[in-house]
Amino acid sequence: MKPELAPNPLLVLRLRGSQAEMGAQHGAVLRRLGGYERLSAFYPTMAARMLGLAVPHAARRPMELLVGPLLSAKAQVLHAYRRRRFPEYLARIEAMLAAADVPRGVAAAMLTMDVLQNTVGLLGRAGAFPAHVGAFAAIPACSSLAVWGASSSDGALRHARNFDFPGATIWDHSPVVAFCDPDEGLRYGYVTSRGADLPGVTGFNEAGITITAHTRFHRDVAWQAASIADLGHEIVRRARTLDDAVAVAREVGSASTWGLLVSSAEERSAVVIETTGRAVEASRPSPGASHLACTNRYLSASLREGEVTSSPAFAVDSDARYRRLHERVREAAGGLSADDLENLLGDFRSPVSDDLHDGVERLSGDCVVSAMSVQSIVTEADARCVRVSVGRAPTGIGPYVTVPWSWDGAVGAVPFDGAPGSPTGRTHRGQPLSVGERETLRAYTEATHAHLEGASPRELRPRIEDLVRRAPREPGFRTLAAHFALMTDDLPTASDHLRVALTLEAGAFRRAKLLLLRARVLGALGEAREADALRVELMAMGGAETKVTRDEAAQDERRPVSRARLRRIVPDVFLIDAALLP
Repeated sequence: MKPELAPNPLLVLRLRGSQAEMGAQHGAVLRRLGGYERLSAFYPTMAARMLGLAVPHAARRPMELLVGPLLSAKAQVLHAYRRRRFPEYLARIEAMLAAADVPRGVAAAMLTMDVLQNTVGLLGRAGAFPAHVGAFAAIPACSSLAVWGASSSDGALRHARNFDFPGATIWDHSPVVAFCDPDEGLRYGYVTSRGADLPGVTGFNEAGITITAHTRFHRDVAWQAASIADLGHEIVRRARTLDDAVAVAREVGSASTWGLLVSSAEERSAVVIETTGRAVEASRPSPGASHLACTNRYLSASLREGEVTSSPAFAVDSDARYRRLHERVREAAGGLSADDLENLLGDFRSPVSDDLHDGVERLSGDCVVSAMSVQSIVTEADARCVRVSVGRAPTGIGPYVTVPWSWDGAVGAVPFDGAPGSPTGRTHRGQPLSVGERETLRAYTEATHAHLEGASPRELRPRIEDLVRRAPREPGFRTLAAHFALMTDDLPTASDHLRVALTLEAGAFRRAKLLLLRARVLGALGEAREADALRVELMAMGGAETKVTRDEAAQDERRPVSRARLRRIVPDVFLIDAALLP
């Protein structure tokens, strides 16, 4: 097995019959082939681990023990609703788990993203943001783009998607494409990982509909309503048209806050369906447009009221990815091909990141590809196929294989010997990623997962310093290295990393945060004159994107940040952000 490929080969499944029968067929294959055990063990604890990232490392385990039972109880509420409203889907997942010899309790744990998003929504309603910026910013980062007509190289509709999820080194290690021929409804397929039976998160059907789900945050959430697993499943099983998809979404409703990009090859168009616990709205392409994008912020004006912004970095990152997707469409004078879309899913260009000189490297930041990109696909409904990354996370950098749509034939594992294509992905200057850059990206992903798994700052710091050694002119890695130096009380090294980062980063939002943090570090080191000079530069910056940071700097003048407080910094290793607790 090549190091860049997923350890477990792509599994193609063909399932047929009732939902329960298809679940049992799925589970029997898993039991025989394996490769699902880590994911089944990961889901029940994932939500608590994600919330534990909001506090300093020493408090993470107590936080997980505190919130774990509460989150599990909320998942059980959603699970009970599913039992009443969608018993056939519950029978499916329970049959799969039983056949694979996985505890039944994992079925409720599969609803974890609805629980997490609802928790963030409730915290937003309670006014928890922006006082604790960065606490939950790492949860969402999915990006999708549908193109057709003039935006497509041959006019055909294509739908590209990065699924970003805090399961890197687990989810991406065992890719699956499953084709379902149900007793009732349309034939459909979905892309997932071994152990996760989630047809509606990244799915497609025989009518040429593709659906991809994206996190949103909003104050209006519900618990007695449908999860994304069931809402998406209903759409992909029932919708022949975009109007059908919208009608199904309004009929089913949603417990949580989602954005669904739904495209139709037959109609050569797409729609973004957005939900809260109280509303469902649809956003169509602009007049004359031949593409539609979706990231993690509400497009519907009516739903922006009540939207929760978990941190400024989350907003900047989501908006930058959204802008980059549109920007890439404009750049492609002849329209985007499937190959172009594969490369876009591994694209490191950010509209909000500017370099101070030509030597700057970018392997992180506010771009389409993320360290937690665990699934990357391009559907081509006209060609009746789906391109799926079989690379390790970040999966956007490939390589990809092409899987023909195939509902006819024997049930079970389908023989597949498709050869992976060439590596994909582009630097922020548009050049193919080098072998060394790809290796560095995967080392970064492994470091983020170690952080999620609970590695201490002292254990993780050598990994982050190794990233700096590999890419010394990458401002995001320098910033992360400064965060971990602070957590281990090494202020001089933190200051030096921030000094170097400031010689690289010209983007207003990121530069402002670097100026603020280095000023704080220098102040704690007793270098008041140098700290004041950095604050002067920061306060001279304009623009809404730097206002929060400038306000923090003004507060620092009245109450300087102590060395002890700097040690309690809480890093977001995915968005390269950090929070300072009071």
